[in-house]
Amino acid sequence: MRAVGWLGLVAALLAAACSAPGERAPAAGAPGAAPPAASAGQSAAPTAAGPVAPPPAAAVAQPAAQPLTPPVKVRYGTLQLAAEAATYIAVDKGYFAAEGLELEFLPFRGGLEMTPLLATGALDFGAAGPDPGYFNAVQRGIDIKLVSHSSLVTPSDASAGLVVRKDLVDAGRYKEPKDLEGMTIAYNGSTLSQLFIERILSHGGLQPTDATLTIVPFLDMVPALANGAVDAAWSVEPFVTLGEAQGAAKRMVSMPDVYLGMVTTVLMLGPQFAAEQPEAARRFLVAHLRGLRYYYHAFVKNDRPADRAEIYEILTRYTPNKDPARYAALGMHGVEPNGELSVELLQEVQQAFQAMGAIQEPIDVSKIVDRSYVDYALERLGREPD
Repeated sequence: MRAVGWLGLVAALLAAACSAPGERAPAAGAPGAAPPAASAGQSAAPTAAGPVAPPPAAAVAQPAAQPLTPPVKVRYGTLQLAAEAATYIAVDKGYFAAEGLELEFLPFRGGLEMTPLLATGALDFGAAGPDPGYFNAVQRGIDIKLVSHSSLVTPSDASAGLVVRKDLVDAGRYKEPKDLEGMTIAYNGSTLSQLFIERILSHGGLQPTDATLTIVPFLDMVPALANGAVDAAWSVEPFVTLGEAQGAAKRMVSMPDVYLGMVTTVLMLGPQFAAEQPEAARRFLVAHLRGLRYYYHAFVKNDRPADRAEIYEILTRYTPNKDPARYAALGMHGVEPNGELSVELLQEVQQAFQAMGAIQEPIDVSKIVDRSYVDYALERLGREPD
């Protein structure tokens, strides 16, 4: 595919808008048919289901199940980011087709837009960062479940971080987090980004009021750093690499330095799909976990680095960046191989959101994390050591 310029890529990352949901396929019947062909809603036709490496001896996998017949359509809300690589891999390699599932991708600009559609049954699954809006929606009685993750912060995660103006670093004005005192720091307006910044400030012995936070879209952060409008920014890829390539900023703090283990993209399940298509919902997690593990071995465990080139190509089929070489130059996110979510960590995140005033009434996080779907996938695939 033709490579796009950096500015075109950056603009495209924020251009995705919500499209109308499609009709659901009939409920699953008796298994036994061959994997279905790709639906019109898919961004690319999956290949035949490929093999995955066998699990370690301690993890005993169950025999593969026959695909659901007729196939079940799954409407999946996407932000079209590399953090959803597990889903894209699973589609492209035929893991969803092998379960009798057809994915229809519906693009969104942010996770909060997905919440009402998940609640009403117009959307089945969605992937986005944990946001106060989700916790507040659950507090109002919306029964959306968190069932797995698509990305989290591992020691090798390089997908986001704090960048500081290069001239300030070169002059010695910034050396460590305590030097952020008095600086203007850009963030994209999300409470999660604000949380990362406040943790960096605390590492430097500073309070949130010791710096000035200002909202700047990711698209505009590099120009704002270049012209001196801001001193630093909490940014994500590809903007981190873009800022360094243009000499505007330098990455000084990475996510593992701030919040190791933090889940950055959660997989959400709508209540209507869970009630009407329980078997399809469980099988979604099987396919997703296979994709998660394919990514894990290529980028996190790093025992199959040769698979990275294939994954870069897959990402170009489902995200605005159509140049695989650009992905090779970017920092990639982390995952763990069993798809599990930490209730304790999400509870900690909720407490931080409440302290920031973004959540009024906390919820019981253990009631929104439903482990049964990942448990089913692990029964099918076996556990892997992380």
